[in-house]
Amino acid sequence: METERDYCLFIDCRKYNRNSYCRKHDNAYGVFGGGHAKDRLDADRRFYNAMKGEGDPVALPCFVACRAFGWFFFNYRSGKPWKGQLIKRLFRRYRPA
Repeated sequence: METERDYCLFIDCRKYNRNSYCRKHDNAYGVFGGGHAKDRLDADRRFYNAMKGEGDPVALPCFVACRAFGWFFFNYRSGKPWKGQLIKRLFRRYRPA
């Protein structure tokens, strides 16, 4: 039996249906998403609202962490301040699933 990938960083993915929300958030940031700063804010808000709707006590801290550090992972398609994800520029072997 194959285990499902853990999409949550620094939090337990098994509680409050977090892994599902983290996967959707990752997809909105990366290959299946990206865009401009407003797109990133929309993805973060959807993530927060989904977690809050489940009664997850770490919804607000996760939202704050996404706003503070998410720029590193978000796929900016506008070319400003860079084109693509910064993490891919710094860590060439990084390949999201």
